[in-house]
Amino acid sequence: MKKIIVLLGIILATTSCLDDKKEDKSNDQKITEPIEESLDFITVAIDGKDFETCEEKDCPRVQVSYLKAENKPAIAEKINSVNENNLIKIFSSPEEEKPSPDNLQDAVKNFVDDYFSFKKEFPESPAEYEAEVSQNIRFRNDSLIVVETSFYLFTGGAHGYGATRYQHFNAKTGEALAQADLISDKTAFTNYAEKKFRKKFNIPMNSPINSTGFFFENNTFTLPENMAFTNDSIHFVYNRYEAASYAEGELQLSLPKSEVKNWVNY
Repeated sequence: MKKIIVLLGIILATTSCLDDKKEDKSNDQKITEPIEESLDFITVAIDGKDFETCEEKDCPRVQVSYLKAENKPAIAEKINSVNENNLIKIFSSPEEEKPSPDNLQDAVKNFVDDYFSFKKEFPESPAEYEAEVSQNIRFRNDSLIVVETSFYLFTGGAHGYGATRYQHFNAKTGEALAQADLISDKTAFTNYAEKKFRKKFNIPMNSPINSTGFFFENNTFTLPENMAFTNDSIHFVYNRYEAASYAEGELQLSLPKSEVKNWVNY
């Protein structure tokens, strides 16, 4: 009888050890399994005072705060490339004959250098340059990322120029999306948007779109260059001079997504 009890004890002990080893092995697998990182965004800052040329001179006020995608290289690189090019364009005048800068840092530096050149040529001028740029994620889900850019530039004259711009990205691939990618039926979408625009800004339906002071090209309503697709609405921004005078400021309009869902892709 004692031999049987001892034998049972040995069997139970051996089984327990085997179970422990299995559990340990399972735990090891859980610990060593790679965890897939999600696409993330950080904020990067550029200040005019950081440039060497500003160490001994009074630098123009320059504050740039922009987004940079991280963690998923294949997607992040596409987003960052398009985003940086969009930011460079803010500092690049279409009239300039010199080539566009290779990166945003150089674009901001050119802005600072232009200020010093201006001051050298017109030392008595009280005009001061100013540049302010900021970005945030306006909307994001599993299929869409919307980056909002707000900026203001002043290089002398009666006033500066500011605007809001939106850039849409495919969240799964990082590809930049144009307006044609977002809207499936532009004609129907535009007709609906015009009705909403006329209602908000008190333009009679039987009158020309410019009858109350707007200046759409060829007196024909057009969609704004900048729209932000969100979860439940589509937000329009007509920046200064796009459809009205500078004094009118930004013109904004929001369309419920539920009312236009048949004409959009996102």
